[in-house]
Amino acid sequence: MTTASTSDAELVRQLDSLAQYFRPLEVPEPGELPRVQELCDLSDPFRADAAADELFVAAMREINAWHTLRNPLYGALWKEAGAPDMDSVGQVTELPYIHVNLFKRHALSSIADDAVALRLTSSGTGGEKTEIGFDAWSIGTAQRMDAWTMKALGLIDVERPANYLVLGYEPDPRLTMGAAHGLNELCDFAPVASVRHALRNTGDGHEFDPMGCVDTLLEFAKRAEPVRIVGFPALLHTVLERMGTMGVPPLRLPEGSLVLTGGGWKSHADRAIGRTEFRAGIERQLGIPDERIRDCYGSVEHCVPYIECAAHHFHVPVWARCVVRDVRTLEPVGYGDVGYLQFVSPFITALPAHSVLMADLGTLRPPGDCGIATPWFEVLGRAGVRRNRTCAVAAAELMEVR
Repeated sequence: MTTASTSDAELVRQLDSLAQYFRPLEVPEPGELPRVQELCDLSDPFRADAAADELFVAAMREINAWHTLRNPLYGALWKEAGAPDMDSVGQVTELPYIHVNLFKRHALSSIADDAVALRLTSSGTGGEKTEIGFDAWSIGTAQRMDAWTMKALGLIDVERPANYLVLGYEPDPRLTMGAAHGLNELCDFAPVASVRHALRNTGDGHEFDPMGCVDTLLEFAKRAEPVRIVGFPALLHTVLERMGTMGVPPLRLPEGSLVLTGGGWKSHADRAIGRTEFRAGIERQLGIPDERIRDCYGSVEHCVPYIECAAHHFHVPVWARCVVRDVRTLEPVGYGDVGYLQFVSPFITALPAHSVLMADLGTLRPPGDCGIATPWFEVLGRAGVRRNRTCAVAAAELMEVR
């Protein structure tokens, strides 16, 4: 396990780093994308009104034109679909979309190579792998959305340093997985008192250390700082199981502690448990209350952040829309019906991932009684029997090394 302690000077630097997430950004071509700029500058992720809908429609028209002009594949899809236009937000279902698996097989960039600021992949070695080159606008805007969403949900704490257990990959300059990148960014939303990683960098790869994780939690429970546990749920479940096997009594981590999980159970689906049971186990063994246990949803192909509210709803933010499509006909279905999840957002200029059909099954719900005014969705599982190897699969496979 790696450990890093933080000096006062380092805390100041970390707070400055957090402020960078909220910095102003400019679209690549302001003359072509003024409404994209305006939409992505909205700082309230859960704004829901007619003006926001109109702005979303205008931004989608701009980004459709952007990718039609710069990406031959999307241009062909646009033409084949009859060059549909959008006059209302309800017409988002008429726009052409690309299945997420296509990004795993083809480079679909809409920018020149010299405009790429960061390359991320969706998995490790082996299996189908998405590799995406992001321009500074696309990755910067995704990070800013993440920060605004964390702030709106009350999950940023600039006052108290936290001890972090990262149930993910120890940093390695050779590691380009989007999940590894994202998990380490989650350590920016409260100053770091110390940080330890569950997947240790061995030089030839990464090795899961569940015993080290148990020792870390025992150590953190003795300290005054809140604990932030971020990472893959399958790894956390394994750590909790190991605590039970060892006879470790229930812990009560300090007030303000938080769990943020992301990624499914994938190759360890046979060991998966329901979200309610999972949260109950965390609360019972670690003393972290249910409302401080949140799941995150996203992908390297569609990196708009979806983070559960306190009622455990994945709300669709102002910068995106969610469509559910029937598994047989691919026609859009209504609230409560199960189908493929499709996500639409005009923020991304790097590639035509502004309308992506996912391999995940889910259902869309109207705004509920949690106080957030945007619709929310449930993720019900991965469709089909052929497994796509994702970051969560790669991480879960390391659980075999104990």
